[in-house]
Order: sequence, then structure tokens, then C-alpha cells
Amino acid sequence: MKKILSRFNPYTLAGAAAIMLAALLWSIDGLFIRPQFYLLPAELVVFCEHALGFMVLAPFIFYDWEKIKSLSYKSWGSVLWVSLFGGLLGTIMITKAFFAAVNGEVTFATVVILQKLQPIFALFLARLVLKEKLPRRFYFWTALAIIASYFIAFAKTGLDISAINWQHNAALFAFLAAFAFGSSTVFGKRVANHLDYKAVAALRFGLTAVLVFILIWADGAILQFHQIDLRHWWLLVLIVFTSGAGAMFIYYFGLRRVSASAATILELFWPFSALVLDYVFNKNYLTPIQILAALVLLLAFFKVSSLDKPKTSFVAKVVHGQGRGKALGFPTANLDKVDLDIPHGVYIVSAMVRDKEYAGLLHFGFKDVFNEPPSLEVFIKDFSADIYGEKVRIIVKRKLRDVQKFASPELLQEAIKRDLAALA
Repeated sequence: MKKILSRFNPYTLAGAAAIMLAALLWSIDGLFIRPQFYLLPAELVVFCEHALGFMVLAPFIFYDWEKIKSLSYKSWGSVLWVSLFGGLLGTIMITKAFFAAVNGEVTFATVVILQKLQPIFALFLARLVLKEKLPRRFYFWTALAIIASYFIAFAKTGLDISAINWQHNAALFAFLAAFAFGSSTVFGKRVANHLDYKAVAALRFGLTAVLVFILIWADGAILQFHQIDLRHWWLLVLIVFTSGAGAMFIYYFGLRRVSASAATILELFWPFSALVLDYVFNKNYLTPIQILAALVLLLAFFKVSSLDKPKTSFVAKVVHGQGRGKALGFPTANLDKVDLDIPHGVYIVSAMVRDKEYAGLLHFGFKDVFNEPPSLEVFIKDFSADIYGEKVRIIVKRKLRDVQKFASPELLQEAIKRDLAALA
């Protein structure tokens, strides 16, 4: 067991557990809470849950305001995408799809099976946008997880893809939700790389609330506020602290620690948890196929977590810095490429300099002043030549720790020595 656990990075394992917990909360929402709003306009429900969620999360914006102001245009574009697609479009579409199922227009199975397209969108965009390069075995276990989740959801109903009426609005709603959530995972990962997860969740809820308010004002749904009774408000408060702001808070904590590709597969914990909850509360027994599929899905989660080690490489030019590293006794090469799609932190890397490979440490993140670009500098072991103006290729291997502030230069030197020991 110790040998098996040693294969996992605790940082990544904590992220995987957080995303699965968020998926569990979304499962509870879909089965027990959201269907109770089906007589209300879907966009009105989405506005209320996001407005209340933002009230809870807003303090984190003020806490991280300096970092938020320093975000690049690319990161702000990602925040807008996540709010527009993951917040507004995705949540409204999946809510409409579930409402259609409650009304008997379609089966819940139709909604769930179309949601299985979400990983396909996310994996494609993670490769295209974030340049995530994962082992081939990752995609094998990804495909197996999607297939297993299909059998978990439909072993009893026998519904297949050919039975879906693509011209039906509910089918279209679920399809659009799959794309919206899948793409939101990818662009959310880009923001979570460079900003505290609490602030990311707050920004998403705040901007989404504004966008949905514009929508309900334009389509007249705002005039139906009087239909929300006291029971609905209590349920909305419950959503905020569970499947709404609470789940998103937990989700972005996890997304910062795993790749976007792994995150979208771990989200398939939703059908698995829904199956268990259905058994516990509704006494719907599992078929042998469902039990087998559940075991396969758990195995896939295990494999995906252990293989979640995407390789990132980039070429950057060495530029002049402030000489802080040299003053500490650890001279570093400052690099000009600072808008990377990896989390801020200290990494073990390989540095290709003048066609020769060296081991090194990469620092990426803010130092003391948040209104300046984050620092990107590399310490190259056993190398001391002057390479100002030259280009180097950096291959990121694994993360050592988050960026930290130290009370004195001596404490920083001790931390650097511990980091260098990891190169041995």
C-alpha cells in the first residue's frame, strides 16, 4: 500500500478529492434540490443562486484585489468565458434540461447521457488551449471512465445514443450545457493557475450574476420574482452552501492542483454518486452491470490521478533582472515569458542551454509587488556562463511548492537549499 500511495503527489491527490466532492454536491442538487424549482423560469433561479453566492464569496475579491488587478488580458478573457459559458449558459441550459425531465418531456437518462460529451469537449480544448500533453494511457483510462459512467446511468433503461431526439429542445439544452461546462473547466484552469481559488470562485459568481441579471431584465423574467416563496428561498440558501458557491469554492481548490484534462474525468464522479444516492434514498437496486461499471469507474479515477503529470515546455529569452538571486548566493536567469498556463509556484525543471541539458529550479509568481508582472526565473545547476539575450528551453517536470513570503533573507536561503536538495 505504501508503494502505491507513493506514486501520488499529495498536492494532486487533494485536488482530485476536492473535485470529486464537488461532483457529489452537484449530484445531490440534481436529484433532490433543483427539480423543486421547475415551475420557475430557469434563468431566474440561476440569477438568485449566483447573486446569493456572490454575497458569500465577495470578501475574497477584496482580500486578493491586488492580484486581481494584475491579471493579464488573457486571464480576464478566461474569467469572462467561465462566467458566460460555465455560469450563465451552462447552468441555465442544464437547469432547463432537468426541468424538461421533471415535466416528462424527456427522460433524465437523455439529459445525463448528453452530459457525457463534456469530457470530449474539455480534453480537446485542454490540448488546444492549455497545450496539456498527457501520456497515452491517460486517454485510455479517460475513454474507459466515460464508457463506465454510461453503463452506470443507463444499464436499467437501455437508452442508447440513437434514441435521442436531437431536435427536441431538452436534448439541445443538455448538449449546450456539456460544451459550456467542458470549455469552462479549461478556461477556469487558466485563471486558477494565476489567482487564488477563492478569488476565482468569487469573480465567477459576481460576473455571472451581472450577466444573468441583464438576461432576466431583457426577457421579463424579473417580473416573476413574486413566485419565489419562503420555501424556495431556504432552498436557494441551501444551494449556496452546498452545490452552488460551496461546491464551486471546493472545485476551484481542486482545479488549481490537477490538469483540466483530469478534472473533467474526475467530474464523472457525478453519475457514480448519483447511483449510490438513488440506492440509499430510493431503494433502486444496482444491476450486476452497474456494479461492474462502478468498480471500473473507481479504477479509472485511481489511474487518472496517478497519471496526471502533464508536461509543459516553453522557450524564453534571458533578460536582466534585479540581481536578487545573486545577492542571496543563488544566481538565477530571468526570463521574458511570464504568462504561462501553469500555477504559480516553484518547479523542478530541465533547462536546455546551448544544446546541453541542465537540472534546475523555476520560480513563477509574484514576489512583493502585485501590480507588476509575476517573476519568472530559473536557477540552473552547475552553470555559470553569461547567457543574457540568449534563448533557453524549459521543460517543467513537477511542482515542489507554492510561492511563499519569508520574513528574512536567511529563511529564504534555507528554503532554496531545501528546494535544491530535491534536484539530487
